[in-house]
Amino acid sequence: MLFVWIALWFAAGLLLIANRRNAAGRWLSVVAFCGGMGALASQLEGWIAAGLASGAVDVSGEQALRALQRGCSWTSYYGMPFGYLCFGAAYNRDLLPAAAYRWLPFAAAVPPLAMLLLPPAADYPVRYELLAVWSLPYAALGTALLLAKRHVHPAERRAHALLLLAVMPAVLIALAMNYVLPLFGFYRLWVYNVWPIGFAFVIFLISLFNFGFLGVQLLIEKRQLDYSLRAITSGTAMLNHAIKNDIGKIKLFADKIAREAGERGELREDLGVVSAAAAHIEEMIRSVHERTQELRLQAQRVSLAELARGELAAVAEQAREREIAVHARLGDDAYAEADPEQTKEAIHNVLQNAIDAMPRGGELHVAVFGGKRGSTVEVRDTGAGIEKARLRKVTEPFYTTKSGGAMNFGLGLAYCAQLMSRQGGELRISSEPGKGTTVRFHFRALKRARTRGGRR
Repeated sequence: MLFVWIALWFAAGLLLIANRRNAAGRWLSVVAFCGGMGALASQLEGWIAAGLASGAVDVSGEQALRALQRGCSWTSYYGMPFGYLCFGAAYNRDLLPAAAYRWLPFAAAVPPLAMLLLPPAADYPVRYELLAVWSLPYAALGTALLLAKRHVHPAERRAHALLLLAVMPAVLIALAMNYVLPLFGFYRLWVYNVWPIGFAFVIFLISLFNFGFLGVQLLIEKRQLDYSLRAITSGTAMLNHAIKNDIGKIKLFADKIAREAGERGELREDLGVVSAAAAHIEEMIRSVHERTQELRLQAQRVSLAELARGELAAVAEQAREREIAVHARLGDDAYAEADPEQTKEAIHNVLQNAIDAMPRGGELHVAVFGGKRGSTVEVRDTGAGIEKARLRKVTEPFYTTKSGGAMNFGLGLAYCAQLMSRQGGELRISSEPGKGTTVRFHFRALKRARTRGGRR
């Protein structure tokens, strides 16, 4: 049980610390914490027995440890089904009315708190027959809420499946061993919980490092990106100021020398090269500076179909020149709260990347669609694709998969990711070498008060 205790508390602490703003993550950390308390109660039993055998624990010490053990058991038995129900409600929040979601934790806390007022059982830590009356319905309702969750993107369906695989078997087996079988006289089968919990912990770790678990990995990546962009913003501001001053001097003296050069053609040509180089450096610095500044958002209700339609028109000529077939499905029911100008720039960046990935022609698919969980702009190309090792880095500043081109700074997708994060949305990128790349802008759903009759 020592492994179970450590594993569950590690998972609980990580979920709580790394993503404390996520209500579902907080409640799942409660479930893991309560499960760990049960493992600690079992571990205390072994420590008490060993202490009594060696004489290290006297009568008063045993009473204190027994009281601690009983408190751990109560926390586990009463807290786990309560936390599991609240986790299901937070994870599938859209299914419940706002008032029901808000009051559910308070109403659900009544039975476990009432159990604490009852006199303790003679031989066991809890009264199993009374515990089953409310804990099993809590478990059934929490499971139903988890299974009723609906997702928009394939990537979200994968994350949902991994979460169910990690959480549901471990919790349901623990409920069967700890809550159901004792009703039939089988009391110590909880020792077998180590296997489903170990399996769940492995799934949790794999998800954490590869796909993210309830947003924990995504939050870590977001912090790294925000830190990098802040450093770049400060550095480029200083660099821009210094180079701008020196470029001004170069242009000033180049013009002065050109006036004195008279008819000396070779010298005038050399000065033209100097002036062109100065202008080129100035343009490069301006482009980097603009893309690394703190985004100032002017959010409003926008039609994503209109934004996508305008940017498709802007790249239509390039697509025709490269013999790229454009397929568009633009749903007019997709709206979002976003900065229209910066969102258009982000969509344009992705469309341009898609066209650049198909120099010898291909197909460009653009879809815009809305749903209860938000709206999505999807851009898919049939280019060369990106290898998995490189795909994880494409939103890092200054990382680029493009070869050649003096103006390829590797800031386009970093800018898009930062913009979507600031707007409460998410940028998702998937790719397969040889088959192409898909980029999805997922915008959170508009608040209900703002969608009635189209009013703000």
